[in-house]
Amino acid sequence: MRSASYTIYKLRTAKPIWLKIENCEKKMVFIALIVALLQAASTEGSNQEPSLDDVPLSIYVDASKEIDYFISLAKSIDEKQRILEEALARLSAEVKATEERWNERLSAEVKETQRLNERMSAVVKATEERWNERLSAEVKETQRLNERMSAVVKATEERWNERLSAEVKETQWLIESKIFRMSVAVKATEERWNKRLSAEVKATEERWTEKMSILENKFKNLSNQLTKSPDIATLHKRPAELACEKITSKLQSIGVTSITDVAVHLGAFTEGGFKLWELCYFALIDTRFVLTAADCLSSHNVTTLELNLYIVLKKVKAIHIHPEFSINPALNNIGLIEMNSEVEYTFDLYPACMYTSAFNPKSGLMERGTKVQIVADSECLNKHTTQLLPNQMCVKSLTHNCRQKGEPIFVLNEETFSKHQLVGIIGKRSCIDEPYVITNVFAYLDFIESIVWPKKEN
Repeated sequence: MRSASYTIYKLRTAKPIWLKIENCEKKMVFIALIVALLQAASTEGSNQEPSLDDVPLSIYVDASKEIDYFISLAKSIDEKQRILEEALARLSAEVKATEERWNERLSAEVKETQRLNERMSAVVKATEERWNERLSAEVKETQRLNERMSAVVKATEERWNERLSAEVKETQWLIESKIFRMSVAVKATEERWNKRLSAEVKATEERWTEKMSILENKFKNLSNQLTKSPDIATLHKRPAELACEKITSKLQSIGVTSITDVAVHLGAFTEGGFKLWELCYFALIDTRFVLTAADCLSSHNVTTLELNLYIVLKKVKAIHIHPEFSINPALNNIGLIEMNSEVEYTFDLYPACMYTSAFNPKSGLMERGTKVQIVADSECLNKHTTQLLPNQMCVKSLTHNCRQKGEPIFVLNEETFSKHQLVGIIGKRSCIDEPYVITNVFAYLDFIESIVWPKKEN
């Protein structure tokens, strides 16, 4: 190491280098120089063997040229840095000037825009005010037109109402006039037809009366001829008719000479000691038999009969219900009660005769002292009953009262001594004042006669 010291100064005696280094660039140059020297020293000493008697390492550097080089380099760098700083200063000054110019220009444009906005707002406001004024004027004009139209419509409506009222009154007057003329014409026509019909009816009645009188005379002559032979007369009479003759003969034998209009042939029966008169009635038709509705006999166990206003009591021997009786639908609603002993004839207790004519009586029907009238079948039809059977009749009470099942309907025949003849039996209890259906007794004479007055075999 000492052999190479001729080219450089001893480092410890040399002027301190860092005294010349005044900035960062110089410090960097110095550090690079130190690194180069260390590399050179390490290269020279790599071929020598280490010696224990070596003196401390001393490094001599001849750095004047390098220092000058590096100083000149540092100056050049400083100059370039200065040039760069001046350029940066000029650039920042230009940027600042440009920014100021743009700011001034933008502020001017902003002010101009504000002026334009203010002007536009003024224009919009003026336009809005003009349109508002124009619209308000048009609205007022429309309101005036509406008011005028309303007035026109009201006036037109009043005129049309007056005109229609006048026309309606005139039409009503014409209609009333036509109705009056039509009513007069109808009345005149009705009177003419009534006169014509009454004349025709009267003529027809006279013709039929004449024919009926002729037939009655023939019938009387035939009856007189038949009555001359008792055997022949008896053969042509029904058992019910013969029974009626016996009733008349019996009444005459006990001294009864007149019959009142009040039917005393009805009564009630009891079931196990309890009276059922509010439910079922019956009619006395023989000294041992009464006739009633089969509905009463099928729904009650009849044990006792009460007759003559419930004074006479009779025990029940047998009950006979029509073999074709049915409850729903109600068909053949008729039955007989046979008593265990005969009823004694009195002035107010005796059997009623049976009505034996195939023709319905025209008048004189009675129901417990109340008059009953036969009416058309159509008056008894309803949603449950669409057609009456041949063994049914439609009747109506002339006074309101309640009707009981089994209650008899009689006809008063003034020509016979025993006025009361049994025509029908009520089949349904009702208190409604309407026409009602009864069972026609004549349709069941064969059934009744077969039980009450059976034919005796020879």
